Amino acid sequence: MGRVKIQIKRINDRQQRNIAFAKRKNGLLKKAYELFVLCNVPVALILFSPSGKLFVFYAKERPEEIICKFLARAVRTRCVQKPSAVTRVLTMGFEIEDEIEEVNARLAEVEKQLERFLEIPDQWESLAELKRREEDFQKTLDIVQSRKRDLKPGNFVSGIKKFLRI
Repeated sequence: MGRVKIQIKRINDRQQRNIAFAKRKNGLLKKAYELFVLCNVPVALILFSPSGKLFVFYAKERPEEIICKFLARAVRTRCVQKPSAVTRVLTMGFEIEDEIEEVNARLAEVEKQLERFLEIPDQWESLAELKRREEDFQKTLDIVQSRKRDLKPGNFVSGIKKFLRI
């Protein structure tokens, strides 16, 4: 006797939904592992349970590296079934590239300012120059602190969730 074909729809009973998630998650993890072993390809699987718990599986490369490779691909090679989700991811990728360019420009400016700070302080000639250097140092410190806040754990994920409206 064969298996009974089930109708694919949302399971209303919370307990049954959790049971189905656990079983299907294990099956999906097994398939992802088999794909990695048999084909030697990078695999990343990110799941959230019905209760919101995060499950991450990856093989060969970290999920971040795989996502970066995906975002680096040409637009025409990223065909996925859901155009709206793809559009949001692609837009996010382009926004990230633009932000990287801006950050690189700011980094070059900060490095130029840093070169002035590496000079010997005894060579600074006037109080006005010292004040200017102090202001430059404060601006640089503000930039570093701002970037540090942006890079704190959770900010990147919450930014992606907000962008994808999850």
